[in-house]
Amino acid sequence: MTAPITAGESRFEAQEHRDLTLGLTRIEDLIEHAADLGSDALWARLHDTLRWLDREVRPHMAWEDRWLYPHLDEIAGTPWATRSAHMEHRQIERMIATLEADSERWLGHATPATRTEILQHLGAVRVVMATHVEREERLLLPLLDDQTHRTAWPR
Repeated sequence: MTAPITAGESRFEAQEHRDLTLGLTRIEDLIEHAADLGSDALWARLHDTLRWLDREVRPHMAWEDRWLYPHLDEIAGTPWATRSAHMEHRQIERMIATLEADSERWLGHATPATRTEILQHLGAVRVVMATHVEREERLLLPLLDDQTHRTAWPR
């Protein structure tokens, strides 16, 4: 049995999601203004995005997989509560790996086709991550609020 989730931990997860949303907005901005960027500028922005994905998103997903999701499964009484969220994390990992490969391909070999592919891959990771965050906020995080209230206000 895991320890009950506190209100502070619940607020931490909400802040993490706000930070992820800001990062996703930066990806959307990059895609929207890509036509105005030269090859070097686009490559630099792609690397900024990859750095964010590696330093912020990957640790966030690892924390959810190792700590948060087991708590949510316990609250829900079933491991199925977070099954699709785990699968989405694996999908996001594969998409990040694709962007890393894109970055290596791009260096010294920029073409309109590779540029288009990279923008498509950035768009895909943004959509999948945004959908994942929304699904967590609608379906999983309310379990934290319920648990926090039950812990704080025993009946």
